[in-house]
Amino acid sequence: MMNAQLLPFGLMGLMTLAIAALVVLPVIKAGRMGRSSQKDVFWLSRKVYEDRLAELHKDVASGELTQDEFASLQAELARTLLNEQKGFEEHKGHDSASSLGNPAETSASRWALFIVLLIMVLGPLYYGRMLYNPHLGAWWALEQRLEPEVDRVMSGQAPQLAQGSYSMDDFVRILQTRVEQYPDRYDVWAAIGMSYLQASVPDVASIALQRAHDLKPDDLTLALALAHARVYASNGQIDRQTQGLLKDILKKAPGQLEAELLLAEGSYNVNDYATAIPAYKALLADPNAGFSASDRAVFERHLAQSEQRATADAQNSQLAPELDVDVNLPARLRNTDPHATVYVFAKALNGPPMPLAVARYPLSALPGQVVLNDSMAMIPAMKLSVFPEVKVGAVLSLSGQAVPQEGDWVSATVVSSTLGRQQIHLSIDQQVAR
Repeated sequence: MMNAQLLPFGLMGLMTLAIAALVVLPVIKAGRMGRSSQKDVFWLSRKVYEDRLAELHKDVASGELTQDEFASLQAELARTLLNEQKGFEEHKGHDSASSLGNPAETSASRWALFIVLLIMVLGPLYYGRMLYNPHLGAWWALEQRLEPEVDRVMSGQAPQLAQGSYSMDDFVRILQTRVEQYPDRYDVWAAIGMSYLQASVPDVASIALQRAHDLKPDDLTLALALAHARVYASNGQIDRQTQGLLKDILKKAPGQLEAELLLAEGSYNVNDYATAIPAYKALLADPNAGFSASDRAVFERHLAQSEQRATADAQNSQLAPELDVDVNLPARLRNTDPHATVYVFAKALNGPPMPLAVARYPLSALPGQVVLNDSMAMIPAMKLSVFPEVKVGAVLSLSGQAVPQEGDWVSATVVSSTLGRQQIHLSIDQQVAR
């Protein structure tokens, strides 16, 4: 782990060396190429002289040249070669003298080389000093000390170090580095979730445990931990998804005590007595539960309250308003524009003019019976059960507006009680005067 964290410093050092090499190497190469070029020119002149002299010998042997002509041409070739050699020596001497005789140029070159070498040495030191964090050393030491503990927790074992020797935040941070390295390992996500749950951060724990559960859905321990985190994050309340998760656990592991307890208490807290009652009964009937007398008394009291409230809810549901409205539409009106709209409404007999419940259907989709109840209230405080009597009516709107217009068709209104279930018959057969 230390080597990986020092990698940026090594890369910066290599980059500095590479930049320095790009500066120095072309200069050295250019000097070598210049000297090599001068040698190549002299060698070529010498080669031309030898080739030309060989041709002259052949011409003398074939009788094309006399000895006098040969001597004259040979002397000319020799003078040419000597002149070129002399020029090469003078040029070489000039370069040597200029390099020795121009102190400013030599000094500048040496200073340039010195600066490049200085950059090569000080560059990595500078970057290291700029990026060094005084807490890095302590963090690396802590990380090396806690990594074995992380491995133990991920394998399901208890940590060996005393909890006071490190903080939970440090432990979780090291776990987070493991997630970056192994994003598809369920045990890493599970360890993070349990750590956050222990640190009383249940909302974050739920996210991590959900990821672990997704990676290993058949692990009932993970599923139970996820349900616990969700209920904890919701202040003891439970939603349908968590109820389903707990019921699935109990289906696979009947009598799982913690699952029964979470299901019973969570459902009780959201007034879902139909779910809470059987969960409490299973919990109290478990001979191996080992509850204290005070805990058992709390669960028995919650069970009794759940049964009482469930009975009251059932009685109230029988008295809740439910208006079953049969809407009759004459045959001559069924061929009206199929995009026309039918409204069925209920208004207070003695109260505000706005509807308490409204159902809206396209003419082509009008059912045989329309049900009006409290769930259809436009304002929660203004619903059917607030008023003892209502008047119910229907409108066939050609314009699509709820308020009848000229040419629309309406029914006569019918007065009805709102106590329990009521049957109402309407016939849309009256046209609004044009």
